[in-house]
Amino acid sequence: MSKPKAGSDAGCLTVGGLFLAMAAVAAPAPAAAQAASESAQIEEVVVTARKREERLQDTPVAVTALSGEALAARGVDSVDQIAKFAPSIRFDGAAALSGGNYNATVFIRGVGQNDFAIFSDPGVGIYVDGVYYARSIGGTLDAFGVGRIEVLRGPQGTLFGKNTIGGAVVITTAQPGRELGGQVELTTGRFDRLDLKAHVDLPLADNAFARISVAHLGRDGYGKRLLTGDDLGDRNANAVRGQLHWDVSDAVTVDLAADYTRARENSAPQKALVIGAVPGFGIGPFLGNFNTFVAPRLPIVAPNGVRSLNTSFLTDSPFTTYGTGPNINDLDLWGVSGTVNWDLGAVSMKSITAVRGLEATFARDGDNSPYTFRETFNHDVQAQVSQELQFNGTGFGDRLTWVAGLYGFRERGTDSGHAKLAEGLVPGVSPPPFSPSVAIYTRVVNKTYAAFAQGSFSFTDQLSMTLGARVNRDEKTYYLDHRRIRDGFIVANVTRKGSWDSFTPKIGLEYKATPDALLYVSAGKGFKSGGFNARPLADASEVTEYQPETLWTYEGGVKTAWLDRRLILNLAGYFSEYKNIQVTVNQTPRNFVANAAAGEVKGVELEAQAKPSAAWDFNLGVGYMDAEYTSVGQGLAAGQVLPITLATHFVKAPKWTANAGVQYTHELASGARIVARGDWSHYSTVYNDVANDPDLTQGAYDLFSARLSFTSADGKWQAAVFGTNLSDERYKVSGNASAGFGLKEASFGRPREWGVSLSRAF
Repeated sequence: MSKPKAGSDAGCLTVGGLFLAMAAVAAPAPAAAQAASESAQIEEVVVTARKREERLQDTPVAVTALSGEALAARGVDSVDQIAKFAPSIRFDGAAALSGGNYNATVFIRGVGQNDFAIFSDPGVGIYVDGVYYARSIGGTLDAFGVGRIEVLRGPQGTLFGKNTIGGAVVITTAQPGRELGGQVELTTGRFDRLDLKAHVDLPLADNAFARISVAHLGRDGYGKRLLTGDDLGDRNANAVRGQLHWDVSDAVTVDLAADYTRARENSAPQKALVIGAVPGFGIGPFLGNFNTFVAPRLPIVAPNGVRSLNTSFLTDSPFTTYGTGPNINDLDLWGVSGTVNWDLGAVSMKSITAVRGLEATFARDGDNSPYTFRETFNHDVQAQVSQELQFNGTGFGDRLTWVAGLYGFRERGTDSGHAKLAEGLVPGVSPPPFSPSVAIYTRVVNKTYAAFAQGSFSFTDQLSMTLGARVNRDEKTYYLDHRRIRDGFIVANVTRKGSWDSFTPKIGLEYKATPDALLYVSAGKGFKSGGFNARPLADASEVTEYQPETLWTYEGGVKTAWLDRRLILNLAGYFSEYKNIQVTVNQTPRNFVANAAAGEVKGVELEAQAKPSAAWDFNLGVGYMDAEYTSVGQGLAAGQVLPITLATHFVKAPKWTANAGVQYTHELASGARIVARGDWSHYSTVYNDVANDPDLTQGAYDLFSARLSFTSADGKWQAAVFGTNLSDERYKVSGNASAGFGLKEASFGRPREWGVSLSRAF
């Protein structure tokens, strides 16, 4: 049975019918609606975008913030889904070439990182309770026990530092309650989903409170291997978090936290898009020789009866594959942190000390066939320790508010595994090119030291100025031992060291026209750390050094509240100058990074909320972005040919992003509450690789979700039914193309799903 296409009449009727059904269930009496309208007001949101708590509407930064309750209402169960509710952001898992569901690629305003490798730094920083998560591996976190998520758009180099050149995703976990209590939630749904989440708050003394949170997340995969019957893209994760809050005195508080996540899953779904020759692509020398000299000797027969890697291995579904290689996506993610707040009177001090680590094993069958033609396997281990000291204070009769600090960071990481490429192409069997298969061992040691300060001075009650700066030093050491599998040839056995200094200032002017209207302009700089290319396939000359990226963004915005806070309208416009862009090319056997381009990004973002009555809530977010290269240079070594021109589009930078939601709340006579919500997200064309390969490009698409919940009068019981991707849209989230190997592959987003949840608070 064929499904209705997104945007078709059938799809619209499905979603529209659901909304109408919700409205019919939740329609209030006219008198109740009038009374609710008189008391309606949008709740205040507190954010920490400037390293201190302040109202969102008073923060001269482009920020989208959603509370834990708002995330639950939208059905957000992993952090990447926040991108559906904020403009100008792409947050995708299943990074190309990895096969790992948890491996994130995050872009804000066209700036980020499309590579998961342990030597590649992200371009958007992820912070949990003030602690930086250095690796994109494991970056697609479960939204487990989250109190608030903030998406900071634009470079955050002054207060947050390195690798926040595109922006930052700041996550605050739900904190321990002061009374004995907790909650248990059970969710089931499509793909035999079974999620169990629970937390308990434990008052240990009059001044000490603890919370223990646990979760099990499980569901079958939405992809299938046809020859083995294995599934792909499943969930099988367990997590635990312990937190302790201690009021040591009236001036000192201590927060301790420890978390551990254990996932034992299969690889992310992969789909072969192209095998062999297509117009403008070519068959590739490796594939041609493989099918001539190797495949005929192997006991593998393609679906069309021929002993070759050919187009009969292509399937008619984005969720099926003939792959048989390693099928694994294991992750152990852990951390311990301590935060001390000390009120010294005129100055307050905060110390954030953290140790984090991960161990991840993931693999992919890149040829999507029983042959060993393009297969990768990674085992990564990483550990980091960080220390941040923050000092906050005021002066000049509270006209000056300031924050200053010191930051230190050190990490060690290793990547061991292999890339099995065109196995069997060896001297004596075939002419060149021979198999470039390589066994990999890479070790990195990274250190960062920084000092920062930022202050805002109010000249009048309405006009203020912000000045800030950060100095940062990065030191990196890479050790590579890469050996060719076919003969043990040492591709690279080298040590590379580098250090880079950076200075990232910020200046801004803010004008509070009324208590509910803030106008601001700002200029700020961000950077992404330099490094070394650690994917050599020929020899050590490919281990080239690339320099840090830099980005200057000039932004103007207005944040307003109207009609006694029943309407909020926030608008931001920006222009960014992007230099030393680290162009990452992964087109095996061409794999390298080069500072070979500069560009400009400009755009406008609108966010609106409306609450015409206590019963109705509306939200809208729209982002327009125009990103273009202004110069294109050369690679850093022989054979490093850039697949871009001035006409090439930025990767993961859709021109339009949009989201809208409507929520209706109906209070029953008993005091129970029914809430109906629907959400829509839109993306214009997304280019999933740096070369804008047409087969990897995702055209414009829309996603719809809905939720209907019932909460008992005492607030202790809640039942909900929900659906995601209701139009069953098929859309690519990552992909890779290799002309030399005659292959293109992609991963697709999750199909339509439904679920039912039941929770009990105590």
